[in-house]
Amino acid sequence: MLYKNKSTKAAYQRWILRRLERLCLQWRPRLVLVFKGGPITPGMIRRVKTRIDALFLNYFPDNPLLMIPFECIEAYDLFFTKARYALRQLEKVGLKNLYYLPWYCVPALHHPVEPTAEEATALAGTIAFVGSRYPYRERLLRELAAYPLRIWGPGWDAADPQVRDLVAGSSVWGREKLAIYCGARLSLNPHHPMNDIVSVNNRTFELAAAGACQVVDFKDELPTLFKPGEEVVAYNDLPELRRQLDHYLAHPDEARAIGDNARRRAMAEHTIRHRIDEMLQALDERFGRL
Repeated sequence: MLYKNKSTKAAYQRWILRRLERLCLQWRPRLVLVFKGGPITPGMIRRVKTRIDALFLNYFPDNPLLMIPFECIEAYDLFFTKARYALRQLEKVGLKNLYYLPWYCVPALHHPVEPTAEEATALAGTIAFVGSRYPYRERLLRELAAYPLRIWGPGWDAADPQVRDLVAGSSVWGREKLAIYCGARLSLNPHHPMNDIVSVNNRTFELAAAGACQVVDFKDELPTLFKPGEEVVAYNDLPELRRQLDHYLAHPDEARAIGDNARRRAMAEHTIRHRIDEMLQALDERFGRL
């Protein structure tokens, strides 16, 4: 709450920086791994690095061209980004600390579950969407109102009546969310039009790990991660989306096979363990054995 409150955010960020700096000097770590790290400044990184022999790494989950100041990117010894487009643009101006690292799944959190009889009945033959209400999402889902679509997530009570009628519940977590992924025929995964230019989001990996048949808008990097038509269902525009929905609603065996294939690929190549290994390999290549 302190971070999100405009009147306290700046003071809270300063407190975080002071505490992190003190802990770094106290613990003297060899590596400091930052996830996103909005409050962390280049000055703080420089001060710590003058006192201890530490490498600062950032695993940034969003589009760095939009979501973090340029000087913050340059301050890290290694900056991992899921977006090859952003990586190429930043390399053009001379940055050499960039490394491509896509999102991942966490098998302990993202896995198939067996829906209860009640859940299975409620979800049978449906298209599920789980996520917060944003204007671009509402616009898309309004176009699909004639389908057996069900929506879960915060904010949808403010949607227009046509979309509001599709809402099955508010925020869902843990097993409840997994049961939706596993019980629905299809799961929608529309990307943010500004954040994900060519890369894919975290939901791509979470749905795959749960064995869901996900229907996702095509991104340039998608085929390197999951095969369209075999491990995911991809579309390029609204007419193609409708054609895909019509086909897989009518062919549940094919939808199940795609979900099974996606899970196998996720477990074989896209777990958090795989990404940690890739990070360690990048460190070894850049800095040698630590």
